[in-house]
Amino acid sequence: MKILALMPDAYRGFGGIAQYNRDLFDALLSSRRIERIVSVTRHFPDSNSGLAPPPPILEQHFLPGNAVRYVMSALGHAMNLRPDVIICGHINLLPVAALIKNLCRKPLILEAYGIEAWQRQRGLRSWGTEQVDMVIAISRFTREQLIKWSGIKHHRIRIVPNAVHLDQYSNGTKPDYLVERYGVRGKLILLTVGRLPGHERYKGQDRIIALLPKLTTIFPNLVYMIVGDGTDRARLEAIVSTLELDDSVIFTGRISENEKIDHYNLADAFAMPSTSEGFGFVFLEAAACGLPVLGGKNDGSRDALVDGQLGVMVDSESPTELLEGLEEILRRKKHIPDCIEPFGYPRFEAQINELITATAGGRPTTADR
Repeated sequence: MKILALMPDAYRGFGGIAQYNRDLFDALLSSRRIERIVSVTRHFPDSNSGLAPPPPILEQHFLPGNAVRYVMSALGHAMNLRPDVIICGHINLLPVAALIKNLCRKPLILEAYGIEAWQRQRGLRSWGTEQVDMVIAISRFTREQLIKWSGIKHHRIRIVPNAVHLDQYSNGTKPDYLVERYGVRGKLILLTVGRLPGHERYKGQDRIIALLPKLTTIFPNLVYMIVGDGTDRARLEAIVSTLELDDSVIFTGRISENEKIDHYNLADAFAMPSTSEGFGFVFLEAAACGLPVLGGKNDGSRDALVDGQLGVMVDSESPTELLEGLEEILRRKKHIPDCIEPFGYPRFEAQINELITATAGGRPTTADR
């Protein structure tokens, strides 16, 4: 089987979508049925990712910038490869994926990750939904939102949530080098991990900052650590300064992949009270390190939190509910919940391979959760 993948980013990319696509490719490459995968990738690889390049069987062609150049290259690779399946890794790439489907007359699979798939996009970005043979949705919430506007039938959307490589995570002690780096010896650390883009202010760091005057009264040794970077950082820093919380908030900036697990182990609890999360892979990472976690209950976070079994769910826009939830996780002891097991990578690998094989053969699939 030969696969053409149109991707925003994947191997050596940064963020949740890149992580999901790396796992997807790894799952496919584990199958003896896959002869070749060509990925026409929209963004350059991240030189600071610390991740190894993909195996040779996966060809990545990086085409940032000019959209016409990307489309022409995708068409050229499609004609040369003659794929058996086309995978579209982002709804913004769906028009060119639909065009290729019609040229090659092969099935098209769309990945629906989060907010980008929740409503019809402007212009041509959403064109081609009627051409989709199967959708891989990351959560029930994303599936529900996609159905509302796209016309894609329920049976054509399968939920395959993020995978967590449980063997790579552990409930460890606080790393001394990070304790010294941040000056947090003896501190109770509340952690959020996520990008800080100015155009997407939904992850809830500002909501937690606003509650810190009350939280530090209850927990005098509390420090809120924000891991990640982006154009919204300056606004958040200004809020911290206005509230005179400079001693209670640490902005780490972006960290390397090699230090990520150590930052989870440095913390005592994890919170991301998002309002527009597609799933929330960081919840699984934090829980796999034993952290008590908190997230929103009105978006895709509820799937990652297993409807409250894996962590505390709150109305992220209710300061009272959020404060009570934060108090609860800060009082909990660290432990790894049993309900994280179904998110292990082996199940993800089996789901992806079953879904791709069935779609290529025109058969129904049982890949839903």
